[in-house]
Amino acid sequence: MPGFAREGDNRCRENIALALLLLVAAVQRAWNALSLPPLIGYDAPAHAGYVLTILDERRLPDPLEGWATFHPPIYYLLGSVVWRLLEPLGPQAIETGLRGLGALAGLAAGWVAFVLVRRLGGSAVVAWVAAALVLFLPSAQMVGVMVGNEALAAGFAALALPAVLVLQRDPGDPRAAVAAGLLAGLALATKFTGLWVAVACVVPFLRPGLDRHARSALELCLLEGGVIAGPVYLRNLARTGSLFPMPRAIEPIRSLEAAHVIRPRQATDYVWIDPTCILTPSILVPASAANDVPELNRDMVSVWCLAHASLWYDPFGHRIAHHHPVRRWSGPLLTVLGVFPTLIMLLGFAQASVALARSRLRVPDAPLTAMAFAGLATFVAFTWKAASTTDVKGSYLLPLAVPAAVFFARGMALVGVRTRRLCLAVSLAAALAAAVVFTNGLVHRSEGLAIDAIREWQWFGRVFPTTHLGEAIQRLAGASPPGQ
Repeated sequence: MPGFAREGDNRCRENIALALLLLVAAVQRAWNALSLPPLIGYDAPAHAGYVLTILDERRLPDPLEGWATFHPPIYYLLGSVVWRLLEPLGPQAIETGLRGLGALAGLAAGWVAFVLVRRLGGSAVVAWVAAALVLFLPSAQMVGVMVGNEALAAGFAALALPAVLVLQRDPGDPRAAVAAGLLAGLALATKFTGLWVAVACVVPFLRPGLDRHARSALELCLLEGGVIAGPVYLRNLARTGSLFPMPRAIEPIRSLEAAHVIRPRQATDYVWIDPTCILTPSILVPASAANDVPELNRDMVSVWCLAHASLWYDPFGHRIAHHHPVRRWSGPLLTVLGVFPTLIMLLGFAQASVALARSRLRVPDAPLTAMAFAGLATFVAFTWKAASTTDVKGSYLLPLAVPAAVFFARGMALVGVRTRRLCLAVSLAAALAAAVVFTNGLVHRSEGLAIDAIREWQWFGRVFPTTHLGEAIQRLAGASPPGQ
């Protein structure tokens, strides 16, 4: 049986290559989780305060009680368990554990990307590069070692998709229905973006003539998701009158966001990208001799430019400070390299969209395409209403990382052999360059929270006194509590 032997050998080599990729990503994430300064990242002190509210008061905060309390609670409930278990080992162990939740979820997303690209017909090489992009995309690396819920929500969404694609092939499969509903429910109970994978779960059942097995599977899927996520959203509705409450109208959050608005949002912000914003991936223009105060980078009015910059770099200065010299070359390097896999992905997305329409939702990857449309529509609606540069984060799109990997594979199949090799090489270079730049201490070492930032967060802790925000800073970063 020589043919079967060759097939087995190829599968073994694929598995070894994937295992090595995941091992490298795991080691890098572990290093970053251990070595990065405490509480750097998107609203990390507020997320830690949410966990402390659960730990110290044994309650969930009200959705509009503080800075980050509107988020669904799954990450914070898991984080409270991690905190309690690791508390005897000290603050570094606690923060490493909190970061580990997102790190593991990111590894899961990379694994799912490889599996689904192969399952849908992509080659092993393309699947491996697609997985590398999912693992080492800068925004994925960053949120994967932040205290916060974004990486975990994206991980749950990724883990739901294999079961969703089984349902697309056989909508009567009860085990796939249970798995899809369970994981989609967890994603939706972790972050509002879980809604996108819920859309994907429905697509397999949008066909005429469903038999009783398919109807039963649909009921199972809805039941699993509803049992997990339903109480969260019913509570939101009862407490705030909204399924998706946002504290944007609460002071001082409203004033802080207003200070980061370049100008009111315009429709042209979604159709025009100034190339200069790709070369200056920062929301701030550095201070100069003429102006000693940094100003907002006006090129960042382009929503897709800022989204690209925050997917492929750190425009908000959490890991690479705005004044750091390494930013001068590393930012343009990553954002320019990132253009190539992005264009290939968009090519594949365009083809998938045509196939979706022509097949009336029956192609194997239709749930992924529908999920992408749901995510993009939500992102446009959100950024239209929230014009602040701080609200246009590419990390919000991370639940679409696995669909993007599949679209990347579709795009690769559309180009010629020579072009495909070049695109694969550049895409792999982009992933490797991102891994190098965002491995703490390899190119540069990330700075801790500045004194001014600590004082500002402590002030927010006084404004929202029941959210344990200042206490979280004291216990994890060692900063003195307000007034001392």
